[in-house]
Amino acid sequence: MDYDRLWAVADRAKSNERLSADDIKFIRHTVPSALETFPRVKPPKSIRHPQGFTLAGAPVRTFLKSNLLLAANRALGPRFGGSEFYEDVEKELAFGIMRSYFHHGYPKGTHCCQQCTLAVYPVLERRAIRYFDCAEQLQNVKRIIRDGEWRFASPPNPRLLHWATEDHL
Repeated sequence: MDYDRLWAVADRAKSNERLSADDIKFIRHTVPSALETFPRVKPPKSIRHPQGFTLAGAPVRTFLKSNLLLAANRALGPRFGGSEFYEDVEKELAFGIMRSYFHHGYPKGTHCCQQCTLAVYPVLERRAIRYFDCAEQLQNVKRIIRDGEWRFASPPNPRLLHWATEDHL
């Protein structure tokens, strides 16, 4: 799986840039085929994102899911063109966010940690999950980041924060 290409396509989608026909083909056909065992795929142990931040461990999996949804939302449409693969990714990410709130008592819209919450931020911003009110969840996450609450009591990686929020807190 070409993860670097996925990050690049997802970044273009996140910025509302037009995706090329090759990008759309990559998202529609190549990615689901390469990750056909989802959710039991083994993502890289760490990634170095082109924007200058590094993720390792569990946040890589959350970042993968978020980037898949960002790219598919742009390439295939708001409901992923009926793709079962991307609908499964959507469920996995949504249930992770809901589990954080209902089972662990974390604030609404957050995930397990700073990095995972920031990975989810652009997905909430683009309202790419249909299982809850993304706008409401996003406002809560923005407040938590701004006010330095919960896991954001210590400052996050500035490059990851910029990537996620584009400084629109």
